[in-house]
Amino acid sequence: MARKQILTNDNIKTDIKNIIKRPAQLSRAEYWKSRKGVFVFDILLFLGMIAFQAHYKLVLLISVILIVVHFTLEYIRQKNSIKKVSIDDYEVKKECVSHIKEESYRTDHKMYINPMFRKIHTAHVYIMHFENGKTWNMPKSNYKWSGECPMSDIMIYQTTHRGDLFWTVTEKATDKIVMAYPAEYFEYKD
Repeated sequence: MARKQILTNDNIKTDIKNIIKRPAQLSRAEYWKSRKGVFVFDILLFLGMIAFQAHYKLVLLISVILIVVHFTLEYIRQKNSIKKVSIDDYEVKKECVSHIKEESYRTDHKMYINPMFRKIHTAHVYIMHFENGKTWNMPKSNYKWSGECPMSDIMIYQTTHRGDLFWTVTEKATDKIVMAYPAEYFEYKD
């Protein structure tokens, strides 16, 4: 690439909206932590069906209604988050990469009668660690707005080395990195 892409607040805002729509894959620890709610719901559903055996259809109906309400509220929350994205809620600064790693784990734990039709779902997560101790889980596709260098998570993983500089976008409220841009390809102008 001959020259660096200019990274503006509008570009960052576009990427943050894309991250809210399609979040990055969770790391193994984050994935299992997110599954706890599902396990608790399953246990409560099972206990409810045992306790109210005569009304098991009612228990199932209530559980389906709760699931639909949960996903509807989650959808509304996501839409509101996208509308309210403000660059003032984020901090952009240059950080140095300490290391980068790949995690793979199974996300499908279904039992199959016929092993020929078994499909194993795995998650591949690329996690960048910075010298300040923060991490960034890379989304599958990055910098879509850039005409010259949209990059996949694998491409960033393969081209990043220890000591590389990145422009990191950190959410002020959570102190979590939501996006990172290689300083080799991007120059930030606010």
